[in-house]
Amino acid sequence: MAPKQDWHHSGSSCCSPIGTCCMAWWCPCILHGKTRHRVKNDGNMTSYSCCNGACMGFCGLLTCGVGWVLPWLSRSDMRAKYGLTGNGCKDCLCACCCAPCDMVQQSKEAEYREGEGKSLMGNGGPGKVEGMYYQPQH
Repeated sequence: MAPKQDWHHSGSSCCSPIGTCCMAWWCPCILHGKTRHRVKNDGNMTSYSCCNGACMGFCGLLTCGVGWVLPWLSRSDMRAKYGLTGNGCKDCLCACCCAPCDMVQQSKEAEYREGEGKSLMGNGGPGKVEGMYYQPQH
């Protein structure tokens, strides 16, 4: 079993970027849906729609007063997929006690793991070109 790695983004840095922070406070269903889509589709955002199933499920549970359930489950899925530290109890506390900060952390982590960080971690997918390019000298 591979050792668990720390989250790249801290849950306490939830005010940056400000756009993601605002989305977590005012339109959390859209942020949850976007993050969930990114994780489930290995970073491929071509078929993303802001009105997706994860967003609708979040809205439904939010109206019932249990909007923390899907972010809790998503956090657990992210830990399993990326081999991150934590446990179910911590996931639940993050989702219940400060949902916007938790959702911002998940969004930034998914973006890092499926985007820029993926190539830095050596998991660059097909079609990704890496290397250094020099400008020709005249």
